[in-house]
Amino acid sequence: MAYKILIIDDDAELLKMLRKYFAMKQYEIIAAENGAEGLSKIKLQPDIILLDVNMPEIDGIEVCRRIRDKVTCPILFLTARVDEQDVVNGLF
Repeated sequence: MAYKILIIDDDAELLKMLRKYFAMKQYEIIAAENGAEGLSKIKLQPDIILLDVNMPEIDGIEVCRRIRDKVTCPILFLTARVDEQDVVNGLF
């Protein structure tokens, strides 16, 4: 049984590259191109979530807040942000 990875990222090229890489490693990939789509795919019960922080409309921090009580899997943030406050926000 393959592990399911939910990747939520609005960067189409990065999403394509991550899908290809994890598919080669025999993971089941669930992809979402924005926060709203990612929220709707939580019901597929991924084993881990890769979540972009910088997305329009619903950013990754807000997605995390909305799903944290619905999932028990780890959430890894994909981000270029380096400010200390961004790190703190990601921990809550």
